[in-house]
Amino acid sequence: MRKTLIISGAILYFAACASAEDWRAQFDTLVKSQAGPQRDSLITGIVSAKPAWSEVMTEIESLTFPDTTKGQALEGLTVCIDGVTRPYVIYVPSSYDPKTPTPMLVFLHGLVSRPNLMPNAREEVEKDTLTALVEKRGWFLLVPLGQAGATWWDDVGMTNIMNLIRTAKTNFNIDDDRVYLNGFSDGASASFLFAMVNPTDFAAFVPLNGHMGVGSEDGNLPTYATNMANTHLYVTTTDHDRYYPTSMMERTISMAERAGADILYRKLKGQHRFSDVEGEYPAIFDYLEQHPRNSSPDTIIWETAEAKFGVCDWLAIDEVTIDEPAPWHVDYNVALVDSTISIGFMPDDAFPGPGVRIASLSDGDYLARRIDLKPGDIIVRGNGVPTDSIEELDKFKATLKRGSEVTLTIRRGGNEMVLKGSMPAPRNYLLFKREQPSALVKATYAENKFDIQGSRVGAFRIGIDPGMVDLDKNVVVIFDGEKIFDGRIEPDIGYALRDFMANRDRKMVFVNEIYLRPTK
Repeated sequence: MRKTLIISGAILYFAACASAEDWRAQFDTLVKSQAGPQRDSLITGIVSAKPAWSEVMTEIESLTFPDTTKGQALEGLTVCIDGVTRPYVIYVPSSYDPKTPTPMLVFLHGLVSRPNLMPNAREEVEKDTLTALVEKRGWFLLVPLGQAGATWWDDVGMTNIMNLIRTAKTNFNIDDDRVYLNGFSDGASASFLFAMVNPTDFAAFVPLNGHMGVGSEDGNLPTYATNMANTHLYVTTTDHDRYYPTSMMERTISMAERAGADILYRKLKGQHRFSDVEGEYPAIFDYLEQHPRNSSPDTIIWETAEAKFGVCDWLAIDEVTIDEPAPWHVDYNVALVDSTISIGFMPDDAFPGPGVRIASLSDGDYLARRIDLKPGDIIVRGNGVPTDSIEELDKFKATLKRGSEVTLTIRRGGNEMVLKGSMPAPRNYLLFKREQPSALVKATYAENKFDIQGSRVGAFRIGIDPGMVDLDKNVVVIFDGEKIFDGRIEPDIGYALRDFMANRDRKMVFVNEIYLRPTK
């Protein structure tokens, strides 16, 4: 019999009193619990009841979900790891059946570094063309909201994306093998980033007019084109994109394809506008429907410089050495010329004009910092041409070139001022920064044997999925031609429950792991 203690309305479970009769009731409570002592106690209670591991897996696989509002965009709130509560939007298709696993498209918006969150997000999602398309397909649409301090390439924003996916999987019957990441502009750059540092939860990525190197350049994250060999990408660029034109970005795509990336690349006519690429969506949805996730891949190629980005499916690199790389360890990169035109600030979207008010300045060598623009300044003319709106300012920027002289007329504190300076000259830069050594693994799996090639690998783990491994037989691990493990793996119910609660993935649940430290 389960005993409970009620303190200030909270129910604490005494795990030691669990019994074989009530572990399923504890499991039902567990799947609704938040991280913390109660969750830990519930897991301990279930383990103490000693159910068969296969019974626990069946419970995970057969979760039920409540009915909900359909055919609407719902706005939720989430507390991010910086303590700030931010909204998000999820669209529930009118055809949603809680008994049927349903695909979900995660869309990341552009202008993610602006100081303010997107206003009226739910209304914007309701009327968006993309929402009509997911409704037609019967898919969910999840729209996280980012801002400066919670961008798609910092810890706050990246963690928020993953937490929202797991929140959606907690509340709705989401198909784990059909979660796709899509974005435009900054959101596209983030789609590239996640394909290179955290692809496990996703079946495919759709970067529309983004830059593969933004996560490295702006986020200072270690990224490797080789990692895109583990997933599928549908990529677009446009010929007159003022930020990422085809003439520049096609070189990065070619490099990634040489590294083994699986990319369907579409070179379109147009500018840096969502309206110039949204006509691709029917073909994009067809592509995504043909590319579900393989949750038990027989081959993984993964490179990382940091253990926090060392996980891909059933493989995790936990330690990187400073040894010389293996002869087959090739660094795929490309040098680019930055010729984009940016004054270097984020506008205040709430300012009605006339003029464009500065909300915040971008970090780096930009005109804004060269001429000492400040937050709150209002740009009213550029080289004598009125800039009453952001659209007029964009037209003015289109006349500028790298290295050209610029005069901005601003209002500051009620006074009009003239600021003069020059645009930074074009600079050469590597697509991916290389500031620390990386480890690279090429791993294959077949019939209970894992064959690993490693370069600079100090330690690694293999997750044991009972759908891949016959637990009644020994598991063998070969590393660089030598057998380093040959033994039976016992399923650990506590490990499986903690793994599921952390990831909310019903189709990729590990019941144990093998941790190995190869010796020279």
